[in-house]
Order: sequence, then C-alpha cells, then structure tokens
Amino acid sequence: MVRGEGIGLLASRRGMSPLIATILLMAFAVALGGMIMNWSIDISINNECEQIEVSISQFCIEGDNINLRGRVLDDSVNLQGVKLLIVTGQAESLVNIKDSATDAGEDISLKIPVLVADGSRVDLIGVVGSKQNPVACEEFPMERADPISPC
Repeated sequence: MVRGEGIGLLASRRGMSPLIATILLMAFAVALGGMIMNWSIDISINNECEQIEVSISQFCIEGDNINLRGRVLDDSVNLQGVKLLIVTGQAESLVNIKDSATDAGEDISLKIPVLVADGSRVDLIGVVGSKQNPVACEEFPMERADPISPC
C-alpha cells in the first residue's frame, strides 16, 4: 500500500449534508404533529357524540313520511343537524335532513318525506361539530327503530 492512499478513501466517505438532515427532521416533526392533532380531533368528536342526550316521544312511519318528535335535553350538546340511516336488506342509505339543527333544551318536530320499505331498520343519527365541519355520529345513534313501525 502506498502511503496516503488510505486517506483518500476515508475522505470520499462523507456524511449527510446538514441541510438535508434539517429538512428530513422538519418533515418528520410535521408528520408527527399532524398525526397527533388528528388523533385528538377524533377523541373530541367521539366525546361530543357520547354527550348527545335526547328524549324521543315519536319515531314512526306514516305513509311516505317519517314522523319524529322529541326534545334535546338540557345536558346535551347542540346538534348541527339530524340524519337518517335507512337499512333495507343489504342496502344502506344516509339521508341528510335540511334545517334540522337543534340546540340543547329545544324540541324536535320533523315530518321527513322518505320512502322506506317494510321491515327496514332506521337509525336517527345526530350531527355534531361546527357548521363548517359537521360530523355524523353513526356509531352512537340517538334512536333505532328495527323495524320502523307505523304511527
């Protein structure tokens, strides 16, 4: 081996550039922060869904309408709206009910025009969150009629 040859080999092995290392570290921090924020949002939405408290006095079908009467209890969160999940056999449909936002302590009285087959299951789903970011609480139905009965 010629003297000085080994030094050249060591000099060609360089580490990662400090600029690239900084960019990778920043990307990792942003990805980790986004994951933690998404996780905390999911927890707060599930907490809101569990805090929906309603008293339903009527949830039945009359002709081509579903009649819904009840009250959002004072201890409940405000509802940004109400949806119906209709399950017939293997088919599911989620029906958004316009102008159904209800604050805690208010009555709900809706006549919803919808065709429902005999023997269908109908879940009453509350919507929480904000007007800009509403979230349907499908895991926590406010009321379930299996099957929905005539009035």
